[in-house]
Amino acid sequence: MAQHQFSRTVTRFDDPGFVRMRMEGRPDEQVWWKNVSFDEGTGQGSYLMKMAAGTRSSPHIHHGPEEFFILEGDLTDHDGFCYRSGDFVSLAAGSSHYSQTEAGCLLVVTHRGATEIIQEDAL
Repeated sequence: MAQHQFSRTVTRFDDPGFVRMRMEGRPDEQVWWKNVSFDEGTGQGSYLMKMAAGTRSSPHIHHGPEEFFILEGDLTDHDGFCYRSGDFVSLAAGSSHYSQTEAGCLLVVTHRGATEIIQEDAL
């Protein structure tokens, strides 16, 4: 019987290797990410994200669906909708938003298309 090889990647939040996420228009934000399978060229794949207390993302639009799972902490979208630990969120292609966290949070994020930074007044 033939044996099949497979490739496995295991990534943890306590692993080293998180890098500062480039946040256009918000260079001082304390947001870090660790790539799991994300392809910056296609905007598809997954990554782990750490947001420090009091940080927020840049306003952006999703050209493909985005899903994220909040493992710890809180996250509030620009419209005031609050997510909490244990929430799995699915945003449709064409959705635009920015998010902020009061206490900080840990997220697993998956994109199925590119995102584009937009002006806050376009929300």
